[in-house]
Amino acid sequence: MVRHYADGKDLADDITTLAARHPQDRVGVIVNSLRMAADLMRRLERAGLAREPQLYSSTASAGRYRDLDLARPGVVVHRASAKGLDFDTVVIADAESESATDPTEAALRMAYYVMITSARERLVLGWRGSRPPRHLTGLEGWVRTR
Repeated sequence: MVRHYADGKDLADDITTLAARHPQDRVGVIVNSLRMAADLMRRLERAGLAREPQLYSSTASAGRYRDLDLARPGVVVHRASAKGLDFDTVVIADAESESATDPTEAALRMAYYVMITSARERLVLGWRGSRPPRHLTGLEGWVRTR
């Protein structure tokens, strides 16, 4: 699915709905910005999910943001940490962060390959803004606005 989100609340609401529909699934939310990850974590923690969300940051030395229980649903990770992980559902939350990147650039294609192949059942490509990012061109018919 390709989703257009109006704002961070809209994104958090969509993730909350996905988690409620698939309570036993591991939902991985992949972001390109630690600032966005922190904002999303706050929103998800307030959403009253059945299971507490987790945030992983490779910059954390120990504790809450360094130790993940990958058997548990609800993980928010930075793109740099997504390699080797797999989830039932993957939400790539901020595809607009590469709006200015050449869609044929090898690094972008490799990053999306890693993120997309982390999804076992469902994939959501999410973006915010007035138009889809260039690397999602051709997927306009798949876009759903929440």
